[in-house]
Amino acid sequence: MSAPYTTLPEFKYVRPKSLEEALKLLKENGDAAKVMNGGVGLIGFMKERLVEAQYIVDIKGIGELKKIEYVPGKGLLIGATVTGNELLEFFEKNPEVREKFRALYEAASHMADAILRNRGTIVGNILEGLPYVDMSGPAVLFDAEVHAVSLEGERWLPVDGLVLGPAMTQLFPGEIVTEILFKEPPAGSKSTYIKLQSRTEYGIVNLSALLSNAGSPGKRDVRLVVTAATQLPYRAREFEENLKKAERIDDVLEQEAEKLANSLDVIEDPYASAEFRKHLIKVLTIRAFKTLSR
Repeated sequence: MSAPYTTLPEFKYVRPKSLEEALKLLKENGDAAKVMNGGVGLIGFMKERLVEAQYIVDIKGIGELKKIEYVPGKGLLIGATVTGNELLEFFEKNPEVREKFRALYEAASHMADAILRNRGTIVGNILEGLPYVDMSGPAVLFDAEVHAVSLEGERWLPVDGLVLGPAMTQLFPGEIVTEILFKEPPAGSKSTYIKLQSRTEYGIVNLSALLSNAGSPGKRDVRLVVTAATQLPYRAREFEENLKKAERIDDVLEQEAEKLANSLDVIEDPYASAEFRKHLIKVLTIRAFKTLSR
């Protein structure tokens, strides 16, 4: 993301100490107020004049939003202000949970660099809505939902379909995402995240994949999410269904991966052509499921 401006427009910065205070500030100021999780994406959007804000409501000081909790049978709850490095630290201390959510762990390891991971949050990364962000793929892979709260009430929203584009989501004005739930994966499943990036840190093809009961058609669970190559996260449901019912994955994997790649409307930009991205989707899909099948 290149910024045509070197300065930020003027704004008022407020740092509420409670969720209720933050919600009141959003209600009072309407569209003029924007929520800051880590600030990495928001500041960039403001420099590019893609987002206008007269008030920045920084929620990092709200203690209840800084939590990570694994609930057996339910999944992994991550508060809205948890950073990439904080999630990695949690996984290092909880290796069993890390293996359950391996794709999320690998994606967090690829998220920007160590310095930006100190500030950038898991939730904020998803809400940026940029094609190449690392957290959106695993979020869709694990059927994640966000908890959105306002003074009018609260609701849970699936991440799949939440983002509409850069800095655009299905959230209502006045809503704050307080946490995200990555749902418990199938027992015995394995997952992975593959990122092929350009000379910048931005991915040109990112894949999130999950497989369970590889040798058991009918019981097999297959999931695949393509990001970076497409404008929005793409859950490859036809590919998944065809691999689920195949007698042997290896018999159909190459054919289905090629069919998937050719069916996608992929991005073409200075970093990679559409043709090259389609080739990578095929190759990396085959690699991912061969690895998970072992």
